Amino acid sequence: MNTMIYTNGIDVDTGTYAIPPLPVDELDALIRGEKEPENFNELKARAEKHEHLGVKEGVDERELCQTGWGVIFAEDADPEVEKALQPLLKLREGQTGQRYHRYDFRVGKDTKSSFLARQGAGPGPANPDKVPYYLLIVGSPEKIPYDFQSQLDVQYAVGRLHFETVAEYRTYAESVVAVESEVVKLPRRAGFFGVTHEHPDTATNQSLDYLINPLYQTLSRSSADWQFDTVLGLDAKKAALKQWLGGAQTPALLFAAGHGLQVRPDNKKGLSPPDYQGALICADWPGQGPFEHKDFVLAGQDLGKDANLLGLIAFFFACFSGGTPQLDAYARLQ
Repeated sequence: MNTMIYTNGIDVDTGTYAIPPLPVDELDALIRGEKEPENFNELKARAEKHEHLGVKEGVDERELCQTGWGVIFAEDADPEVEKALQPLLKLREGQTGQRYHRYDFRVGKDTKSSFLARQGAGPGPANPDKVPYYLLIVGSPEKIPYDFQSQLDVQYAVGRLHFETVAEYRTYAESVVAVESEVVKLPRRAGFFGVTHEHPDTATNQSLDYLINPLYQTLSRSSADWQFDTVLGLDAKKAALKQWLGGAQTPALLFAAGHGLQVRPDNKKGLSPPDYQGALICADWPGQGPFEHKDFVLAGQDLGKDANLLGLIAFFFACFSGGTPQLDAYARLQ
C-alpha cells in the first residue's frame, strides 16, 4: 500500500486539506521534477558520507562561548530595529566574546553559498571560528527568503525575528534578557498538547502517535526534575490550550501539534490572513466540513491583554504556524 503524505493545513472555506494528500511516489516524482536546490550536492554528499549534522566535533553546543552567536540583518534594514534589539545583542556579545558576529544580507543577491563564502566558510559541520553555530535572522521573508534560512539551517541552528513595529522588537529583546537574567523564572513544567478530531484524520492521528506521545514518554523518563502534563486527543480543545498560554497554568515549555488554518486573501469568511493564517485548529473542530465559527481555532487575538507569556518557550507543530511570505513559493499542482 502506498503511504499518503498530508501537508499544508486546512482551508477555512472548504474544511479540507489545502493540498490534497499525495501518495509517496507522486510526491517523489513532483520533487524530482523541480529545480534542484542550491545545496543539492551538499545534501547528497552528506547522505553518502553519513556526516553528523550541526557543530563540529569537540564543541559543546550548550556553551555559547564555544558555539558563538550571530545576527543577520538585511543590508537595508531600519537602524531603529537594531537599536531596539541592543539589550539582547549586548547580552549575546557578553556571552560569546570573539565569537559574536553581526552580518549584512545582500537583498536579492545573497544565497546560502555566497553568504558563507564571504565569511570563509563552506559545507560540512559548522565551525564557530568562522561562522557562529547559532544564528538569528532579523527581517521579513521578502527581504531574507525562507529558502536561505532553510538551507543555512542544514548546518547551523537558525531562528528568525520578524515584527511589524520597532516596539515589538524592543519588547522581545527586553523579555529574553529578563528571563535569562532570572528576573522571571517559571517552574520546570512542560505541557504536551496533541489534537485529534471526532471524524478520523490521519495527519493528526499520526502526529499524536508518532510525535507527541514519543516525545512525552522520552522526556518524562529522562528529566526527573521536571513535571510533565498532557492534554491529548479529543480533550485538546481551545479552552484547554488557552489555559497554557498566559494563565496561571502556563508551563515553561509547551509543545503543541495539530493542523494550522489556511486563510486565502479572498476567503469567504472575511477573515484577515495576517490575523488567522496559521491559527491552531483544536479538537473543537469535528474534523470535516467548513469552519462555521472561530471557536474551532486559537489565534493570537484570542489571548487576552492580561495573558503573560514571559518565560514560556512554545513549539507549534502546525502548517503556517511560523508565518507565511507575501508570495507562495510552493509548486503548483495541476
